[in-house]
Amino acid sequence: MSAFLKLPALLRDASAALLFPTHCRVCGEPVAHLQDGVACRQCWQTTEGERLNFDYCEKCDVSLPRLQQQAQARRCGVCDDLAFTSARACGNHFGALRESVLRLKLEPTISEYLRQSLISTFWQLPNAREIELIIPIPLHFSRQQERQFNQAEIIARALAQATDLPMSVSALVRSKATERHRAGMDSKARQQSLQGAFQVRAPRLIADRTIVVVDDVMTTGSTAHEIAQTLREHQARAVSVLTLTRAVTSWSFS
Repeated sequence: MSAFLKLPALLRDASAALLFPTHCRVCGEPVAHLQDGVACRQCWQTTEGERLNFDYCEKCDVSLPRLQQQAQARRCGVCDDLAFTSARACGNHFGALRESVLRLKLEPTISEYLRQSLISTFWQLPNAREIELIIPIPLHFSRQQERQFNQAEIIARALAQATDLPMSVSALVRSKATERHRAGMDSKARQQSLQGAFQVRAPRLIADRTIVVVDDVMTTGSTAHEIAQTLREHQARAVSVLTLTRAVTSWSFS
């Protein structure tokens, strides 16, 4: 396998397509490049282009209806009281990104294409150059035992390797097994289910630090809010959020 990885990219892709054929989980066409993961290059480009159809909240990054051709800084008004400083996602929960997230729940790897998107999105955080610590959103012990890995940790590790920032998987734990969020649960219901769900185990790692918490998907922001609030109660200077995807919620267009 190591000899295969040393082949020039074009030859490697051609060999992979012949020996290990795979098809795009979005459109069904062959995936020609190993680095593209579960989707073909055309579907990645379509997914990226989809973001151009919206404006975005400058705090929580939720999609907002486009008011004009040139995107402008706007606020959704729903996230004003959420405890995190800012949030950014690689894109909406759509197409190639959605399929990548679904695959990540089953296999603890991310494609090179997705890794590059993650790194680029990290630098879009307003305080990216101030961040000192990466924390993956933890799973409860019982849930992690069931899945065998935490997908947020896979994402956080890729980011840590690219930025040389430290990552901690023990500073914050999920001490309460919460009910899985159902489709249709509003932000208030999600927040109530998450109260007291997280606990800081290493206060000295948190105090006076600017932190980014990492996960695969952000929906209403309730989990990010609860974590940011918990970290700020332990004197974190600021808490930002980075995810692979951002759900388009019903209140985005109210």
